[in-house]
Amino acid sequence: MLSFEPASLIFGLAIIQGIGLASACLARIGEGSIRQTSCQRLFLGCLALVGVSTMLAMLVGPGACVASGATLAVMVLTATWDFGGAVL
Repeated sequence: MLSFEPASLIFGLAIIQGIGLASACLARIGEGSIRQTSCQRLFLGCLALVGVSTMLAMLVGPGACVASGATLAVMVLTATWDFGGAVL
């Protein structure tokens, strides 16, 4: 059975979470540009990666799992929230 050092696993989770949040911001910044499709594909890949890492975070403990779940929620919120003002 594989055993992981908790400190390196937490460091890896933090890097994955940072990349996931950066991809969410990049997907919003790339909206309307010629690179929109590639930014969205990158975001969806990172979303899947963060989802898998959230499941693996259960091996570390509840604190890491909550942090990974919060990152996943922020990524979804960033992707779906319309930051443009409502036109009446």
